[in-house]
Amino acid sequence: MRATVSLILLPRGKRTSFPAHLATQSPSASECIEGKKGSYKLFLFLLFVGYLSIGISSIHRKNKYYLMRTIESIFSQSSPEELKEIVLVVYLANNDSTLNKQTAKEIKDGFSSHIDEGNLLVICSSLASYPSLQGLQRNFWDKDQSVQHRSKQNVDYAFLVNFCASLSHYYLMLEDDVVCANGFLSIIQQFIRERMEPWTTVAFSTLGYIGKLYHNEDLPKLARFLLLFYDVMPCDWLLELFHQSKAQKEIITFRPSLFQHIGRISSFHTMETIFKDPEFQEDFGDFGDFPAVSCYTDISVFDDYVPEEVCPPGKGVFWGRNVTSGSSFTIVFETPIILQKLQIYTGSAEYKRDILYSGYVELGTVKIKENDSATCRIFRRAGNFRNGTFELDNFGQVMEEQIHCLRIQVTVTQKEWLIIRKINIWGTMQ
Repeated sequence: MRATVSLILLPRGKRTSFPAHLATQSPSASECIEGKKGSYKLFLFLLFVGYLSIGISSIHRKNKYYLMRTIESIFSQSSPEELKEIVLVVYLANNDSTLNKQTAKEIKDGFSSHIDEGNLLVICSSLASYPSLQGLQRNFWDKDQSVQHRSKQNVDYAFLVNFCASLSHYYLMLEDDVVCANGFLSIIQQFIRERMEPWTTVAFSTLGYIGKLYHNEDLPKLARFLLLFYDVMPCDWLLELFHQSKAQKEIITFRPSLFQHIGRISSFHTMETIFKDPEFQEDFGDFGDFPAVSCYTDISVFDDYVPEEVCPPGKGVFWGRNVTSGSSFTIVFETPIILQKLQIYTGSAEYKRDILYSGYVELGTVKIKENDSATCRIFRRAGNFRNGTFELDNFGQVMEEQIHCLRIQVTVTQKEWLIIRKINIWGTMQ
């Protein structure tokens, strides 16, 4: 695909030639901003190829406009060290040169330091470089305006992801009306570092195409895929088909979500819509250490929410039913550790009642095999759950010796199911 985007705002510094897959002379930056046609030699200022490029396609809304808040959230929720690994690319997808110029000025006025540091690029294009958006087939009984909007949106994202292909190792897709969890980059890095299986798409939000992570090497393929089917179906459906076409059958979803949708006005009409991610958690705190562990339970497992899903580093949640007095969930360490701090959270934003109502945590020693699982011979009680949460950071006062197991013990039968959504462990190995 021959990209047809132009830079509006870019950092000061050394200039180098544009990467070959981005090189173009039309439409020009002046055409995007001033509405004048003509050639315009493009250059890319020397950028450090960091860990993550973040792409946002933005359409101006008359009633509510959230782009500045979204940009601010991305930068404010990142540490100075994290910012060294991030470049944010904002694609102004308005077919209105006045709006593009006005928005570019607002971004420059509000985030000039990030532009100069190379953390923020603003790009645009024009409908002259788009495939036809007229007379499109109505596959889902949509109105013509809706079909046109979603088809243009597919092309918007195709141009955006293609532009970002050479900027980083990974690419994160966001919308222009979201807020971010604190330290989201470090959380993404830690999750990807611990995941050994190959993947095409990882979702860090449960909503649409918010928070979808890709390998940058896949972006040219994704761009072509979006263009090939731009007039067939909505973007989020195409993104699902894309990872399936690359042999990833199911979406890999990180929980809790790192990004929350805040917009209330649709980008293509004035109707108010409210979509919230019930799994969003803004402040994660520390993830703890990731010792090698195995997890076992005698609680009936619902669907595919098996113990391994929540076992550190935690790629999902455990969800069990028929939670009875005497049931347990056991974490067995491959190498014994001296425990320093422990956090266990149950329930979720969507299923707030699926918590552990009555139970406690035990520390175990003398690891033993037991049928197809493992456990410990000796356990010592460490503390109780309160409101579905267990937190303790003074384990030196409880047990200073090495432990081989942690066990969650249920003390009262409950009618609600049980979600264990997060287990954070801090400790040292001798």
